[in-house]
Amino acid sequence: RAAAPGLLAGPVAAGWLRLPARGLREVVEIQEGKTAVIEGRITETPKATPNPPNPSGQCPICRWNLKHKYNYEDVLLLSQFIRPHGSMLPRNVTGLCLEEHRKIEECVKMAHRAGLFPNHRPRLPEGSLPKNKPKLNRYLTCWAPSSVKPIYKKGHRWNKDNVCYSRRPLKLIH
Repeated sequence: RAAAPGLLAGPVAAGWLRLPARGLREVVEIQEGKTAVIEGRITETPKATPNPPNPSGQCPICRWNLKHKYNYEDVLLLSQFIRPHGSMLPRNVTGLCLEEHRKIEECVKMAHRAGLFPNHRPRLPEGSLPKNKPKLNRYLTCWAPSSVKPIYKKGHRWNKDNVCYSRRPLKLIH
């Protein structure tokens, strides 16, 4: 299909119409007397996508060996799995396995509580005012920064490693 004469005619418009969606540009500076021309030339990029280190993994996190390498502070990773208003995308959309989906869900909750997603909140109806935020210990939860799941209850003082990660107590069958 040819461009209409006048508005989109000439080599500038022809080059503009054929620009790739994602292309790398090389900055070239040409010195002509007292004038310097700086232009960006499109370079050919390899079309091959990177191969994951574990192609037999059942979800993207398992495929890229990120299983225990993220926490609630990795907002760039977590923002790929949430909607604009802050809720989680379903498993059939994200492609995560059940275990990783639950971990990501807990990390998203922890990031919301820590205030790392300030712009991912549901919109309030018109005319309603938001509630005032409590100043300290906002949601009455505390967690270890290196853990993926929030700590609901700390153990006894004499046993420092006794930490409960669920609302139910641990039952030992013996």
